[in-house]
Amino acid sequence: MMTHPFLELIDEHRALIDRICRSFAHSAEDRKDLRQDVIMSLWKGWKNYTPSAKSVTWVWRVATNTSISWYRHHIKQSESVPLDGIDIPESVADKELSELLETMMARLSHQDQRLLRLYIDGWRQDEIAELMGISQTNVQTRIFRIKEKMRGMAK
Repeated sequence: MMTHPFLELIDEHRALIDRICRSFAHSAEDRKDLRQDVIMSLWKGWKNYTPSAKSVTWVWRVATNTSISWYRHHIKQSESVPLDGIDIPESVADKELSELLETMMARLSHQDQRLLRLYIDGWRQDEIAELMGISQTNVQTRIFRIKEKMRGMAK
């Protein structure tokens, strides 16, 4: 049985879409709604997608832009953002560290949060540069500045 190429694309990038949705929506219901919005945006843009382009880049950009728009309309700016991609044990001391890191991440710009999440998830700097549409040098500089900013917050 043949499946539509769009469904194959969604299935191939399911984890990426879910990770982006977790970055912007904090409740399970909001993540489900945002995921539907992202898939709808991808479907609307499907007719303009060129298969010669890297699908991960296209999916990431559409999902991120859709999520930013969704976030601006549905979430208060002061709400903290959970850290994804870090396995933190559930002990009391580690919970305090997790809360501190979440608070620090929430104080970063959305673009810095996305960059840091990609970095934490193990993406190479050249891949981050391509996904975010910036130079690799810019990625290196921003990671350094984010780390410095977070060190300052921790003092």
